[in-house]
Amino acid sequence: MSIEKVVIIIPTYNEALVIESTIDKIFQSVAANESFDIHVLIFDSNSTDNTQSIVSKLQNQYQNLHLRTELQKSGLGAAYLQAMRYALNEMSADIIFEFDADCSHQPKYLLPMLEKIKAADVVVGSRYVRGGSIPKNWGWHRKLISVFGNYVSRLFLTPKYRDFTSGFRATRRQAALDALPEKFLSNHYAYKLQFLWLLHQNKSRIVEFPIDFLDREKGVSKLPSNSVADSLRVLFILRFQALNEYLRMCVVGLSGATLQFIVFNLLRQTMTPFNAAQFAVIAAILCNFALNNRFVFRKRLGKKRFQKISSLGLFLGYSALMINVQSYWLSFGVHIFGQGYIKENLLMMTGIVLGSFLNYKLYSGVIWKRPKSPLGDFVS
Repeated sequence: MSIEKVVIIIPTYNEALVIESTIDKIFQSVAANESFDIHVLIFDSNSTDNTQSIVSKLQNQYQNLHLRTELQKSGLGAAYLQAMRYALNEMSADIIFEFDADCSHQPKYLLPMLEKIKAADVVVGSRYVRGGSIPKNWGWHRKLISVFGNYVSRLFLTPKYRDFTSGFRATRRQAALDALPEKFLSNHYAYKLQFLWLLHQNKSRIVEFPIDFLDREKGVSKLPSNSVADSLRVLFILRFQALNEYLRMCVVGLSGATLQFIVFNLLRQTMTPFNAAQFAVIAAILCNFALNNRFVFRKRLGKKRFQKISSLGLFLGYSALMINVQSYWLSFGVHIFGQGYIKENLLMMTGIVLGSFLNYKLYSGVIWKRPKSPLGDFVS
């Protein structure tokens, strides 16, 4: 069995006061490890102090210490995205860690979190599960920002996770490849919200591991003054994107349902309810497929012909099933309640309503599921 490669990513900007201590503590904490091949990747955003020279000197001491730089400071989210691409594409990482330069994330949790990820896709170092904590000496405003931010995130997105804003996270390679966007909505701390949400949407197995978060002792906090507004902006966009897609699918579904009623009532004059329902459902299905392709899930199809053929094949297979289900539903209802214009249309409506919930789940999760994110090559 091959040993998995772990890359601990640490973005830096003017961290000369703490970076040597952090690197030393990390390598000391994993020294006894024999289960993983652990590397540290420092991604420096053009520090104006001697952060880079300190890391370069330490590379003589630690073989698994790596340094990459960007020419201009782009923000925490952008730095992490570049570093993740480099770790996945160039270093062939099996697991990537997000880690703070100031050791607010304690290295003693690295190996326990790696044990947890053996049965998961993502392990979040969580301050808000039982056993976790935030610094007691934090001012009320800092505590309010952190607690309120997570409460609002859970309210807007999902209550499944306690710590949406944790910056201490281990993610498996495939989960990261599938979830990473071309660009985060935020170049700052709010990237954490989006990345966890994308991992959740891709149905990654996410577990939370309790940590005691420490406040930095040296250096200056990098928390932007507009972090609350930026986080709220990202949350609104993420929720709107999910809701917007669902609402557009509902409009498409309503168009298909209207066509289904029209075709059914026209054909019912010369056909049995069963046969009329079959033709009506076929018309609605063709209408739904064309409109969903054009207006709802167009961005998910990508440019590959295989993706489009695969979606069409899955859609036709599912549609063949639904034609029979709705036809037999109507036939069964007519057998129980008898024929009649109002009865038959009410039965048709109930079939459409019940089928719409299943349609959305299968349309968004299987037929037009989100494509895997193609990560571009890193450019230094």
